[in-house]
Amino acid sequence: MYFICHDKKVISPNVQMTSAYQKKEIAEQVAKERFSSGRTSHMDWEDKSKPVEVVSVEGFYLVPEALYNEVLKKFVEGDGK
Repeated sequence: MYFICHDKKVISPNVQMTSAYQKKEIAEQVAKERFSSGRTSHMDWEDKSKPVEVVSVEGFYLVPEALYNEVLKKFVEGDGK
């Protein structure tokens, strides 16, 4: 699955849902249409003291929660569960 990420984050703390894409090309097209990919300056409303947000498309393998808990969880740092 592919996600449009902001600063390498799939979802921000203040967001309750996001979209996932089966094809990378579709996610890249949506990101290009919705976000100014590769911009190097802030929008007028953005906090100028923070770095410009980097938008990218990142791919992930999704696994069932039970498999994650059984096998993968021990390899993840900072897992809040």
